[in-house]
Amino acid sequence: MKAILIIAHGSKVKETDLIMESYMNALKQRHPEVKFEKCYLQLMAPLLLDAVEKLYNEGVREIKAFPFFLFNGNHIKEDIPAELDSLKERFTDLKIEFLENIGFDEKLVDVICERVGL
Repeated sequence: MKAILIIAHGSKVKETDLIMESYMNALKQRHPEVKFEKCYLQLMAPLLLDAVEKLYNEGVREIKAFPFFLFNGNHIKEDIPAELDSLKERFTDLKIEFLENIGFDEKLVDVICERVGL
């Protein structure tokens, strides 16, 4: 079984989880045939380890891990890859593909222009 894991940073502000849930609901509605799961790097549950463990226990053996981050900071370059490598060692029959983060995207330029009234 395959799944897509959306990895966000996490926040002390509880309302951020409501936004994440909105994204998850929209993804699931658009692609009901795909198993989506969310997780956070820190400060919120479920943490990355817990989400991967849950997916594994549900029979998932292939995960596409999408970092819901704009910039290529230390979390993208170091923290998340290190945690994913540790999970691959723990679950030796689990394939995890770490995808590219959002970075620059013309679609976001459109969103910015719309929000500022251009």
